[in-house]
Amino acid sequence: MAAAFLQFAVGLIKVFWLLLPAVLLVKLLRSRQCKGWLGERRVRSALRRQFSRSDCWLFNNLLLPTKDGSTQLDHLLITPQGIFVIETKNMQGLISGGGQDRDWTQEIGGRTRSFQNPLRQNYKHTKTLRELLGIPEQHVFSLVVFVGSSSFSAAMPDNVVDLDSLVACIASKKKRLFSAAQAAALAKAVQTVRLQDSFSNRRRHVQHVQAIAAGRRKKLQPCPLCGGPMVLREAKKGTTAGRSFWGCAAFPDCAGTRNAD
Repeated sequence: MAAAFLQFAVGLIKVFWLLLPAVLLVKLLRSRQCKGWLGERRVRSALRRQFSRSDCWLFNNLLLPTKDGSTQLDHLLITPQGIFVIETKNMQGLISGGGQDRDWTQEIGGRTRSFQNPLRQNYKHTKTLRELLGIPEQHVFSLVVFVGSSSFSAAMPDNVVDLDSLVACIASKKKRLFSAAQAAALAKAVQTVRLQDSFSNRRRHVQHVQAIAAGRRKKLQPCPLCGGPMVLREAKKGTTAGRSFWGCAAFPDCAGTRNAD
């Protein structure tokens, strides 16, 4: 009996070690970091296929210096028709939010979470780029592209698109703003002002982003009923339909709310 149990245990351990890599791989693929990387890879491939001309320059994961640290651009495309700063979101579920909202919401599997309005996030990117290169605002276009199986609860601003519409949105800009020589000079200037893609610079950038996120969380008041975190939601019914409010993240177990600013 003891020998049979030992043989069974050894077999179980072998199965565990065979399955462990697969389990870890699934967990990795489901992580937010991996989803972000995969989404950016899809966007990068689409841009390379369509804008591989000699008068276009594509930068990915571009790290730029700011007055208080650094900021990272997912994609920067320089063409004679303008400079396109592209923020990628690889998300699922129902996305809600307006151009002027501080936060947007993602609803999936009956759960709702808030995330920073990517248009406001990309505004810092475009502003930093304009200041570093000394170019006018009308020559820089901010785009947010959603990849994955997400959908929008209402009409989004024109510069918020899905992956299938990204290339068409860029190609719709027909007016020539730069000559080929000027576009090449701008690409060279980006190479000059960018931060070196090194481990230390990336680590400092991550620490900078984490500090900003921690500051934003401190500003959010806790749920008045349970003291837990709150997420930004939008009223669906009644006289306040369409109005944003803070709701407890534990809903429906907790129905605590606060008025949005």
